[in-house]
Amino acid sequence: MDQSQVIALREIYWNIDHAIGQIFLYTLVIATTIVMTWGILQDIARWRKGLPESRIQTLPERAREFLVQTFGQKKVLRDRKPGSMHALIFFGFLALFIGTDIIAVEEDFTIPLIGDETGRILVGSFYKSYEFILDTLGLVFVGGLIWAWQRRYRSRPDRLDNRNTDAWALGVLLFLGIGGFLIEGLRIANQTMGTDNIPVYAQDWAKLSYVGYMLATLFKAIGLGDGSPIGLAIHQFLWFTHAGASAAFIGTLPYSKLKHIFYTPLNTFFQDRTPKGALDSIPNLEAEIEKDEPRLGATNLLDLTWKRRMDFDACMRCGRCHSVCPANASGSDLSPKFLITKMHDLMHTHPVVFRDGTSKTLAEMEVEEESENGRDPDIIPLYGNLFTENELWSCTTCNACVNECPAMIEHVDNIVDLRRNLTMIQSEVPQGVKSVLEGIERAGNPWRLPERDRIAWTEGLEVPTMAEKEQADVLYWVGCAPSYDDRSKRVAQAMVQILQAAGVDFAILGEEETCTGDPARRMGEEMLYEAQAQTNIETMQQYTFKTIVTTCAHCFNTLKNEYPQFGGGAGTDYEVVHHTDFLAGLVAEGKLKLQKPLDRKVVYHDPCYIGRYNDIYETPRNVLQSIPGVEMIEAPDVNRERAMCCGGGGGNVWLESWGDKNINVLRLEQLVIEQPQTLAMGCPFCMVMFEDAAKNTGRDETLERKDIAELVLESLDLPSQE
Repeated sequence: MDQSQVIALREIYWNIDHAIGQIFLYTLVIATTIVMTWGILQDIARWRKGLPESRIQTLPERAREFLVQTFGQKKVLRDRKPGSMHALIFFGFLALFIGTDIIAVEEDFTIPLIGDETGRILVGSFYKSYEFILDTLGLVFVGGLIWAWQRRYRSRPDRLDNRNTDAWALGVLLFLGIGGFLIEGLRIANQTMGTDNIPVYAQDWAKLSYVGYMLATLFKAIGLGDGSPIGLAIHQFLWFTHAGASAAFIGTLPYSKLKHIFYTPLNTFFQDRTPKGALDSIPNLEAEIEKDEPRLGATNLLDLTWKRRMDFDACMRCGRCHSVCPANASGSDLSPKFLITKMHDLMHTHPVVFRDGTSKTLAEMEVEEESENGRDPDIIPLYGNLFTENELWSCTTCNACVNECPAMIEHVDNIVDLRRNLTMIQSEVPQGVKSVLEGIERAGNPWRLPERDRIAWTEGLEVPTMAEKEQADVLYWVGCAPSYDDRSKRVAQAMVQILQAAGVDFAILGEEETCTGDPARRMGEEMLYEAQAQTNIETMQQYTFKTIVTTCAHCFNTLKNEYPQFGGGAGTDYEVVHHTDFLAGLVAEGKLKLQKPLDRKVVYHDPCYIGRYNDIYETPRNVLQSIPGVEMIEAPDVNRERAMCCGGGGGNVWLESWGDKNINVLRLEQLVIEQPQTLAMGCPFCMVMFEDAAKNTGRDETLERKDIAELVLESLDLPSQE
């Protein structure tokens, strides 16, 4: 037969007894399916022990996000180097999986519509393309795995920790990838086709399997080709071990770290679709309080929802959350990664591995009552066994961990739920937390200052109140910090002068305003938060206005995203706007003429509660860039959604540092790398934190700290400012 007459095709069971090969494969498939299904069903049973929670709203959006994140690797690729590594492995694995499925279809089904007249798929031009694509993506797969091995076991970033299952996962995948090429090389080196036994190696199309072809050349050179008995025996050995390893890999997926292949896409589909800045409320809070044993917050795994429990299995322990956590960077006990992995270990009754490498078994954990079957992991108290006071209270609720997590895990909600139980049930909180909560409850502000002093900052300014006007276009929500903190008062005064200069019809609530309750909610005191929310909502309902403007990022987030949970009118009765957005609008409309040059190099710090929580990044920068003479610079690699928290969120603005170094100092060091003259911000909590950091680092005189409103006021060049 002429070589040109040999049709390119794939003989599936070449060098393998067809009957033995089929029996072996089908036995593996059945056994693997049983083992894998049992593991998945066990995981689902663990999730179902959690509290009910609806996560099926907005199905089209969920499906779209699922596809973008899973097949577009959107969040994974956000961290460029490890993201690229993961993408190589993912797409390589996906291609090899699809390629194996095509072989199974050709072997087990006759489908003339998609193959030739015999039902063959892997024949002719399609087979040639198939071989080239699979060799290419197989090489990509192996390259990604080698990169992963080097990263995990050689360079090993601090955010990674290794367990035995990691070595198994990488080892078996490397064996499958490299073994597949070896099998291909031995086949090409030894296979003949047609009645004339023409070598496949001699065909031009064999070179399209370029990795296998190069290996075949090597095998022929060392005597393992051209029908060599040893070469054929090695091929058979590798074929059976490759099939067995594939089955072992698939069967053990639910029992290893690689279960995230299933659960991370599933977790993505069921991710929270409510506003990022809104914590979950406690259903039927008043009725729950009346119970003899109220269930408020989380004391054990049973107090978590099914979705939170699924988070634990979706976690791939990549450590991205760990690397961006400001509390972790400061040296506190908190690592968002170990927050999740410790609860995963407990849920699966494994010894719980702590970040220092030590572990604790269930038998070593304190539990008041044991179940009939001994120590039930679901009833073991989390606080004291898994988590310390430092760990739970050092969290700034900045959402960096959630923003970075490619598995869509909701770390902050877990921490707040644990705080809720400590605050409302166990009354076991730091003294600083008690002082803040007492201040809000008794005086309507965290500083515990008299309510009558709330409008002292207005002295010398003509500031109308809603009680006087009853209606206005804009309600300026001042907030507690600009009302009581001496430095932040200057921001409120600047904002009032800007509103007056722009001719805005506005008013404040004055002494009727009280804390929004944001600190109370983040500290876990949901009852106090709801009381504050209801008070403020009832007060606002007495008046007519179109827009709420606030200079406080925390007030903005609470009014916009959380008050609607309790009947607040954000988005319907009125719009809630952060002052940086509002100022940008006034500049764009020509109502503010920024004429006076400031001639300063300015770096802007993105507050967490308008940045990561509400995606406000460009308008603050637009306002600054509209000021003549301002040269905008950025903190390299740590700006916008990746900006580090100032350290004041989660109530920590009133607490002592939990780590070896203050978060505000760490963040300030990032911001001054490009040697700015002015640090601009848009949140009074940030102002408090950076004022302190500047004094503690000797930058009080060399680095100006200004709210954007103050810089805008300077550029207006009003007569009163001369």
